[in-house]
Amino acid sequence: MVLGPAGAQPVPVAPGSAKVKGQIIAARVQGQVTAISKPSLDRRLLNEGDQVSEQTTIVTAPGASVVLVFSNGATVDIGSDSRLNINEFIQDPFSTDLKASDIKQEPGTSVTKLSLTRGELVGRVAHLNVDRGSEFTIQTPVGAAGIRGTVFRVILRPTKNHKAHFSIETSEGLIVFTGLSTGPLDIPAGHKYEATFDYNPNDEDDPFDWLPPDTLTLEGMFISPLEAAQIQSALQVILAAFENVIFHVQQSNNGGINGGTNGGANGGVNAAASGAGDPNGPPPPAPPLNAPTPGAGSGP
Repeated sequence: MVLGPAGAQPVPVAPGSAKVKGQIIAARVQGQVTAISKPSLDRRLLNEGDQVSEQTTIVTAPGASVVLVFSNGATVDIGSDSRLNINEFIQDPFSTDLKASDIKQEPGTSVTKLSLTRGELVGRVAHLNVDRGSEFTIQTPVGAAGIRGTVFRVILRPTKNHKAHFSIETSEGLIVFTGLSTGPLDIPAGHKYEATFDYNPNDEDDPFDWLPPDTLTLEGMFISPLEAAQIQSALQVILAAFENVIFHVQQSNNGGINGGTNGGANGGVNAAASGAGDPNGPPPPAPPLNAPTPGAGSGP
């Protein structure tokens, strides 16, 4: 990959290069956050600047949170009492250092597959090269959210009596949501869909064990001014967290480019990077409240 003048977007090393493991940095860690290796089940507490790999489960304790920055220009803020599986993250290799805050469009192409099995996350994804095969998917027990380059929030909270509440909200851009018991559904900026459904997984961390709920009605509506303000507040945290994150190139033993996470990134993050917006500040204006977007209907 080469860089042009300041502000120019990087380009891939060469068309058709084999994808490598992408880099992920824990840019902001608040409270107790645990990373669990899925292959070995080893556990470690995350600190700011730590590297995270695919095949890892991130668990936040009550009151804790973590901002993860991906080397394709995506960032997610995982909230309190949450559980996120990083199932896969691969991308085209790059040959120069990348500053996370400079990535407006992903370099090359990438495949990111996450599973939110509990809790809440707010994400900001740089423009993806979907037309060239890029994917950024967040799987939930209700369905999969395909992110196209947007700001969004996903909430999954198990409740009493084997129920769970689900919500997916788009603040900027577009999400294509495909439910386990519904067809594809576009969610444009300013809209959300939510549902309460039966939730009895044999293994809540295994998306292949998530059967379609017996009954499910996704209700469409506009996001409220409070919800918009909450997303914007989390977005300010994200922007502050990745400001000083730089992804470094790593040369493999055979001289090729390796974008893996072993020594391949530097999380030069200011621990006080809370430049977050004041959550008590005035919310942005709400979208015009015309007739709500119709729901996706009921599953079988």
